[in-house]
Amino acid sequence: MELLTAEHVMLDSEARGKRALITELAHMLTSIDPDRVMEVVMAREQLGSTGIGHGVAIPHGRMPDLNLPILALARHPEGVDFDSIDSEPVHIAVLLLVPDSDDRQHLELLAQLARTLQQKSIRDEVMAADSSEKIAAIFSSRVRLS
Repeated sequence: MELLTAEHVMLDSEARGKRALITELAHMLTSIDPDRVMEVVMAREQLGSTGIGHGVAIPHGRMPDLNLPILALARHPEGVDFDSIDSEPVHIAVLLLVPDSDDRQHLELLAQLARTLQQKSIRDEVMAADSSEKIAAIFSSRVRLS
């Protein structure tokens, strides 16, 4: 099962801030109420920014009615302020939502995403990709359900 599909990839976000970027990501997931996504993800952001450095953020949260994990990715060419740990603007934001009941899977997927996006070559590939399909393919072999 693909966690990130081309339909959930935004090539050129025009968001002007963290909340706007997360809102764009939430609205890509048409099967989930974007207001609920915002509630869950922004509550997590209150605990500390999910901007992990190197121009990457992984906003995430647990959704009670979700059956399987789901990802959405937004690429922001100019970068947006995300209160990241290195104070750098975020160019790649990956929204991760997991079922409420599965802590292990949540942490495992978060770790896979972080490991993948810590690699400069992967970040460069994502920024250079000319289609949503190419970006989804970059993640298909690297971020998997166990």
